[in-house]
Amino acid sequence: MNFFIWHYTKGIRKLLEIWRNYANFFWWYFGIERHFRTLFSAWKRDISYVGRPGFHPILLLQSTLENIVTRFFGFIIRAFVILTGLLSELTALLLLPLVLLVWIFWPLFLFLGIGIFFASGSGILIFFESSSFLLALLLIILSFRAYLSDKKYLFVTGFPQAMNQDWFARVWQRIGKDPSAIDMQSLTDPSALKNFLRDCDITPNEFEKLIVFEAEYQAEKEEKKKFWDKKNLYDTSAIGGNWSYAYTVHLDQFSTDLSEGDPTEYKNSKLIGRSEELEMLELILSRSSQNSALIIGEAGIGKRILVHSLAEKIRKRISQPYLLEKRILEVNLGEVFSGMTEKGQIEDVLRSIFLEAAYAGNIILVIDNLGQFLSSNPQNPGENISAVLEEFLTAPTFQVIGLVNTAEFHENIEKKEALTKYFEKIQLKEMNSEQALAVLLDELEKVEQGKVIFTYQGLQEIVKLSERYLTDSPFPEKALDLLEETLLFWSQSSMEQYISPQTVAEVVSKKIKVPLGDMQEEEKEKLINLEKILHQRIIGQDFAIKQIAETMRRARVGMASTTKPIGSFLFLGPTGVGKTESAKSLAEAYFGDEKRMIRLDMSEYQGVESLNRLLGSVEINMTGQLINKVKENPYALLLLDEIEKAHPSVLDLFLQILDEGWVTDAFGKKINFRNLIIIATSNAGSNFIKDSVESGMDAQEIQSKLLDFVIRENIFRPEFLNRFEGVIFFHPLSREEIFKVAELQLLRYSIQLRRVENIDIQFDPEIINFVVEKGYDQKFGARSIDRFIQDRIGDKVVKKLINQEVRKGDQLIFSLSDVLGE
Repeated sequence: MNFFIWHYTKGIRKLLEIWRNYANFFWWYFGIERHFRTLFSAWKRDISYVGRPGFHPILLLQSTLENIVTRFFGFIIRAFVILTGLLSELTALLLLPLVLLVWIFWPLFLFLGIGIFFASGSGILIFFESSSFLLALLLIILSFRAYLSDKKYLFVTGFPQAMNQDWFARVWQRIGKDPSAIDMQSLTDPSALKNFLRDCDITPNEFEKLIVFEAEYQAEKEEKKKFWDKKNLYDTSAIGGNWSYAYTVHLDQFSTDLSEGDPTEYKNSKLIGRSEELEMLELILSRSSQNSALIIGEAGIGKRILVHSLAEKIRKRISQPYLLEKRILEVNLGEVFSGMTEKGQIEDVLRSIFLEAAYAGNIILVIDNLGQFLSSNPQNPGENISAVLEEFLTAPTFQVIGLVNTAEFHENIEKKEALTKYFEKIQLKEMNSEQALAVLLDELEKVEQGKVIFTYQGLQEIVKLSERYLTDSPFPEKALDLLEETLLFWSQSSMEQYISPQTVAEVVSKKIKVPLGDMQEEEKEKLINLEKILHQRIIGQDFAIKQIAETMRRARVGMASTTKPIGSFLFLGPTGVGKTESAKSLAEAYFGDEKRMIRLDMSEYQGVESLNRLLGSVEINMTGQLINKVKENPYALLLLDEIEKAHPSVLDLFLQILDEGWVTDAFGKKINFRNLIIIATSNAGSNFIKDSVESGMDAQEIQSKLLDFVIRENIFRPEFLNRFEGVIFFHPLSREEIFKVAELQLLRYSIQLRRVENIDIQFDPEIINFVVEKGYDQKFGARSIDRFIQDRIGDKVVKKLINQEVRKGDQLIFSLSDVLGE
């Protein structure tokens, strides 16, 4: 659009819009209508005598005189503010025709102004001509700058139209590319663009979303520069907004006023995905009674940002009309209780600040962690504010927003009907991954400070990995925490220009000590040769080891389900054939240490109370054994020994865990099992396996018929078996395998002796035959060999150490005579 056309069309509309904004702003900012209504009201209400028992003539006279004086001074101050506001309105009204006239006829006023250099006249005429000239010059400069800005930032979001705009360089940087190295012309071809995006590991749909985000980001930056814009004008406090309400001297000492401004980390943060909850909160607070709210959700889920967003809406005059003059005060009860130990003293202070809040008439109290202050803890009886809170909640002018996590709500609040009837509950659910990504994008302005540091792919990886591996907190907190940790790691150790998915994976991998991201050569080698690695500890069982290795390879390259545990297996077979040893070997191979294994003997969970022991009990305030172990070791192998002996309700519990990857404990907290390998072992079908092997049946057929057998015998239900990724049978050891087991067990014993006593022991070959012939018991399998070595050989070595026949650092040749000799 031509500048002159813009100046006389859109330019005039903008000029009138700016004038209207300021006219409305002056009326609101100086509170002209409000101060007219309260012109003869007291200068704030005094509550010092409210609730005071008895009749005090002197105090009554004193308060009456103070009332008269404050009304007088209140009248003077309000009248002055009203006159100032009316003068501002009048000035704006008078200036509009003049500015509009100069705006329209600016060439004429410039010409007249130039004429003062060539003509003489009276001082008044010169002043008029020079003033008109300067005003016309100023207006035309402002108009031209507005025109350029309007033309420059059309914010076309379609590709390739937007590609030529200056801000689009951030889009290329956001996908990890240097704008100067991109052949822009070639990307106008759709197929070339598609191939380019594929190489960048980003979809066309994600690319479009990124363009829209960067365009909106740039538009917001430009909008913030327009101080005359309505939303920028109203981002302040009106004069005398609280003059008609009561003093809150004591309350102000222990609280932060969010209605005056936001000094916290939530300043400039957007509320994402909670619009319905915010609307509900406004409606609750606008009621005439039962107008307090409980916001329930886990720490980090967004309870406080919801409150701060409400305060921002009030500041910007876009909230419900009833709330426009409300003050949102975030009270710090911990500071109130500081230094106080006696219950009566605490209650007196509470009544004092609650009375101010109720009598002021425009206060909404925000109490974070409210559940902590409603607990019946005998060690801190003074911190239970239930009784005092109930006294004031009956007053419709006393409003509270309580923030509480789910566990504390169920434990300390839910059963207090006398209290909860005054609150409306708002339950906050955890964000989904798309909303969490939107939160990260919004946070970039703070952490990047105008530069592009995080790639879009890196942000996606933060969401993906935090959802899968960081289970201690919900979205968006865990994603924001990982964002900060990644930025710190990158700034200290990375040579990359941008933060990529690999950088994020490296941070999470160091955090949880599990390999993630692109595989290094060492890890590739380990995965490819996983069968060989497992066979270093497991003798035989080729079919079982092959199935385990294949499942773990799928999990590592991301082909396994992200909503279930990493891997889940049911090991069936006789005692002592390698089921437990396979679990230990897998824990060592995948997690780096066999100690990263949680082991539960399921024979201990046969009773009806087993679920309480595993998940915890609210009634006796006991946490669950399973829950505690998984919280302590969220990245580990969970071994469930003798699973068939567990109570049916326990099997149902693991049915859910294997299917959904999480369970809710007794206190309502969601516990994640998706980062565990779960292995259940059972001796069920041992005889069937033995007979099938001896009959020469192949492995695939044995496994198929074994499943039919355990179902037919009602050992396990079909739906339970189907939840495992693999139901794997372990066959009885052959004689050749038994000899290999004995050899391996003797080798382990020698390694242990060298590590503990620094003694190098070597066994005579005939020892192996002796151990197998005398030590092997088919009922106990390889375990009988291990016990025999400890009892017969280990005992002889210990005696030699005691008698100093062998000392630390010696080499010992152990023969059959050493075992048989006394």
